[in-house]
Amino acid sequence: MELTIFKSIIYGDLKPWASDAVNEKFYRQNLSAKFIQPKHTINEYYKALKEIHKNKPNLFKEDGLEIYLLQPDTNIQHDILYPLVEIQLAEPTTATQRFYHYLLLNEATRLSDRVFKCVNKDIGEIQKKEIVQNVVKSCKDLLLRIGTDQDSFKQTDLTAYVIPQLITNVIRFLKETEKLYPQFLSELPSNKNELYGELLQQPIPDIEIDKTTPEFQTVNNILLGIDNYKFEKDTRFSFGFTGDTTKLKSVLFLLNRDMELLNEDKSTVEELLSVLTSKDLKLGAPQIYLGCETLEFAYIVKKLELSFSNFTATTIDKSKLFHSKKGNAISKGSLYNANQKQPYKKEDIDNIFSHL
Repeated sequence: MELTIFKSIIYGDLKPWASDAVNEKFYRQNLSAKFIQPKHTINEYYKALKEIHKNKPNLFKEDGLEIYLLQPDTNIQHDILYPLVEIQLAEPTTATQRFYHYLLLNEATRLSDRVFKCVNKDIGEIQKKEIVQNVVKSCKDLLLRIGTDQDSFKQTDLTAYVIPQLITNVIRFLKETEKLYPQFLSELPSNKNELYGELLQQPIPDIEIDKTTPEFQTVNNILLGIDNYKFEKDTRFSFGFTGDTTKLKSVLFLLNRDMELLNEDKSTVEELLSVLTSKDLKLGAPQIYLGCETLEFAYIVKKLELSFSNFTATTIDKSKLFHSKKGNAISKGSLYNANQKQPYKKEDIDNIFSHL
């Protein structure tokens, strides 16, 4: 697998020590919200990158996964939009640093999303092993090249900022792959001694490289099939979704677009969908912040109840996941009180729910 964007940092068009690398005015004017924080799919970032650097076609060469993405779909569908493994990155303080920071952060996510989609195509076990093992090899090869060549990198302030960010995100992508698909590995998962000591030839940092995020649990559950978990039924907590996930996603999208259901600075439709359809919220779930009034949300809950076995004011309160437009935790009392009044946009909400 070709790690084109990552490689471009040390061998291609995005070397941070290049004479034209620092371009404050250009990046200040051209870094869009979709490049920094894509809302629906990680490909929003990639499309924005193509607009930013449309004069650098080498950044967008094929990576070798295209043949797998052309294969038939299975019933496993999900868009990875957030890191699966926790990382610590220095925050950017300039526009150029901000470009490299979000480039590498989002590129690692995009690669994990592409691998996930490939592995879950209708292909054989041999092909899945090939994909995963090629990812591991490509990541380790790049880390070794960084370790071998790092003394030749021209030292600038931007180089000192970018190279650690590159290393962290390459390792993150590697660990996400190893943790999601352990059955396809040909060797033991990597550790800090191997990655930093042997490959990068650097001191071993005092950090965790294996700590997963709630998004990892969501993706891992999808891969394994939550019903394969050997939990006692009375220990699970979910809203008991019984409907069509595609239709639910469509309704949530329309509610967000037309009713400002969510505070999009803090929550996304994908996050809300994962909460509503989770088979066990105890495994980890994102917090949901509303953009609409509680009066509207209470009515939306009533409309959604028909597609759930356990989605009520009481369970919403119990979940501790939902927050009002003002940032307060949504309680069953606030929902009961809101239900005593008719929402301002009842007709619009009813029309949207005709799609569910």
